[in-house]
Amino acid sequence: MNCIESIEYKGHFINIFPDEDIPDPRKEFDHLGTMVCFHRRYDLGDRHRFRSPKEFMDYLKEEKPICLPLYLFDHSGITMSTESERFRACDPQGWDWGMLGYIYVTKENVRKEYGVKRVRRKILDQVTKLLQSEVAEYDHYLTGNVYGYEITKGERQAGEVIDSCWGFFGSPGDYVIPEAKAVIDQIIREAA
Repeated sequence: MNCIESIEYKGHFINIFPDEDIPDPRKEFDHLGTMVCFHRRYDLGDRHRFRSPKEFMDYLKEEKPICLPLYLFDHSGITMSTESERFRACDPQGWDWGMLGYIYVTKENVRKEYGVKRVRRKILDQVTKLLQSEVAEYDHYLTGNVYGYEITKGERQAGEVIDSCWGFFGSPGDYVIPEAKAVIDQIIREAA
């Protein structure tokens, strides 16, 4: 396992590594949305009852859930987004990307989750952002953008590991480094 970055912080080293044992967030974590994906080569998203895109489109017309489109870019790896512009910019002809399915949530589930009787604009905006974050989390999984850290004291990477944590989805600066610094601060407080 190769350390991708090592940061010195208050006499400790935060050594950041790619997480090699990434859990599938659609199988291991709870989510509000359901990802319905149709692809001939990949088994993506959540298990669902729809046999075809047409069957799902009929469901959308009948139930009118809150939903966002899912796009997949497939070129030397796969990446997913709710925004087609992200892929259109690098492949305007659409050779390597296209619509894959939807992520959706029923209004009934939104009312239960948020404890409301009506789904108003403010709740709708929150749900939309939550669905987008679920897709971003899954994209981190698909692209291997998941990390962990080991904290050592004394020597960079060669010192005794005094704490470690894995499974941070997103770039190291988003969560890994702040979390590791908070742990070091706690270790220092407890030692004082």
